[in-house]
Amino acid sequence: MTQPEGGEGGREGLFAAVKNSLATLLAIGRTRVELLVTELEEEKFRLMALWSKAIAAAFLLAVGVIMAVFCLALAFWEQRVLVFGLFAALFIGGALILVASLKRQAGEPSKLFRTSLNELQADVELLRRRTD
Repeated sequence: MTQPEGGEGGREGLFAAVKNSLATLLAIGRTRVELLVTELEEEKFRLMALWSKAIAAAFLLAVGVIMAVFCLALAFWEQRVLVFGLFAALFIGGALILVASLKRQAGEPSKLFRTSLNELQADVELLRRRTD
């Protein structure tokens, strides 16, 4: 015997559809969270590598520049005040340029999570199209 439409069979079909929709949404959510975690890990490793290289380069450059200034001061001992003054002005000017660059870069928006946010937006648009 067949069941009439809209009876128990209709409710079971609706329940199964809702259950499938929820399972799909949970799977999408899980995928997006995994993408976020992967992006965070990649960004962490990238920043650690950048910082370690930057600190090492800054240290070596500072030692090299100090050695060069002292060599020039020894070579031009009679004008040592002028040599140290010129290099002090050069270092202060370089520091001011770097501070201005840091301020400009800090004002720019971060690109962290850009891929995840774009994927979530695409998911929302896809769900809206399916419901319309």
